[in-house]
Amino acid sequence: MTDTVQTIAPSFDKTADQADFKFRFKKDKLDNQRPTVEIKGLVPSVEGIVVILEKGGKGLSLLQDAMYDVIRNQLASEVADNEKFDQAFYDANAAKYSWEAIANIDRQDRRAASISEETWAAFAKDYIEVMPGVTNKSIEAVTNATIVYLKKFSIIKTDKTSINKLLPQLALYIEHSPNAEQFTEILDLLNRKAEGYLGADDVEKLVNNL
Repeated sequence: MTDTVQTIAPSFDKTADQADFKFRFKKDKLDNQRPTVEIKGLVPSVEGIVVILEKGGKGLSLLQDAMYDVIRNQLASEVADNEKFDQAFYDANAAKYSWEAIANIDRQDRRAASISEETWAAFAKDYIEVMPGVTNKSIEAVTNATIVYLKKFSIIKTDKTSINKLLPQLALYIEHSPNAEQFTEILDLLNRKAEGYLGADDVEKLVNNL
């Protein structure tokens, strides 16, 4: 008699994909800090998104809310950097803020646009507390530096001398602040923006000489 071997296929949910999540925590008032938590969680796959669209209801409303937040975060970042940004400016540049246009922005820059105002404020506060003792600069001087950082270097984007002065100060902050890891996304963004502005003229000259 031949034994029948039963094969059990593992269950597989094609409506979800695995994604990596990393959570950092601030120090409490007693200077204690919870270790970083890393989790492999699930997010809707392409098939899962189709199911959400077909089913409708609260799942679809949540998806629409998430899309609204992506567009709002990008607009908020632009409005903060440009004091002349108003409805007329938006109307003249609406294509730049479409879903497709935002999708083509570098992923790191898209994520940076979602950094909350509270996180930016916490970074500025920590920078002002740490840097006078590190650089021997006045509180006024380091406060002025944070104004530039909060504007993501846009207010001095053509002033390479000033950008070159501030980049080493960011490096010193990363080295000396015990809280620097909490602001990794901000620091990465600022370094990318600064390097981009420093190289902007070189790119323009290269294009003009093609």
